[in-house]
Amino acid sequence: MTRKSIIPFLVTLVVILSACKPKTKVGYSKSPLGYYYHLLAFNTDSLAYEGGSVAWLDLCFKTQSDSVFWDSYNNFNDRFYIDLDSTVKTNFVKDYVSKCSVLDSASVLIKPSDFFEQQFQSKEVPYFSKGDTVVKIDLKIKKVFSRKEFVKIKNNLQLRESEQIDAFFKTPQDLEFAIDAAGFYWLQKPIQNTQDSFSIGDRLVVSYEGRFLNGRFLEKSPKNFEFIFGTPDQLLKGINYVIARLKLGQNAKIILPSRLAFGEKGSSNGMVAPYTPLVYEIKLIDIKK
Repeated sequence: MTRKSIIPFLVTLVVILSACKPKTKVGYSKSPLGYYYHLLAFNTDSLAYEGGSVAWLDLCFKTQSDSVFWDSYNNFNDRFYIDLDSTVKTNFVKDYVSKCSVLDSASVLIKPSDFFEQQFQSKEVPYFSKGDTVVKIDLKIKKVFSRKEFVKIKNNLQLRESEQIDAFFKTPQDLEFAIDAAGFYWLQKPIQNTQDSFSIGDRLVVSYEGRFLNGRFLEKSPKNFEFIFGTPDQLLKGINYVIARLKLGQNAKIILPSRLAFGEKGSSNGMVAPYTPLVYEIKLIDIKK
């Protein structure tokens, strides 16, 4: 094949390959935001949502090979709620659900990089999705609450959390003795002394480990974790309160209520559900003035 004849051949090949490339996923429609969706079941009695409505969702996240790596029932204690807002353009779940009705169920496909950034605020794609082209999401809208109804639900969740913490202690006297003025609960309180104190701006080396009340592991600090004391958002608010009470080499073990931990929305990485109290063990390893 001569040089003159090979150029038209290559152009023709590119055109053929482009025509063969699928424009959409089979059976799915493409959203302007880049994800694909397929409605599996729908409610014919569709009603428009009131402003400020909140949806209660059943969610399941799967790899391309259908291995489940997160679901709202087990990982979020069946407490996955989102504000319905069709103007949101930075989260595929909110965007799609805001267009659906109560009891609708659907399958959604999205690029792994977009999924983990939008859903878990992570720039990294975990190893189990590294080679995948999509993350698969099964979702169902279980119920939609008005803002007024959802306030009652939040109050019930707060009450349930208080009951969990109360049940952790053997007697009401033990509970009362454990309560700190800052709002957390001492399980192991350090001995007070005046040595090796620190102040705002000092660099501290600490270790910590978090667990759920049932003992299930949550997280552990990196080795030789260092932070500047007094800098916001480096640690949970409650952990900062406890570290402020420690002296060099001291340990503490505490229960953090959700308002001093991950709050009413839970953690952004999907590990901690809304209104979840946590147990933390903390040690102050070093002080760098």
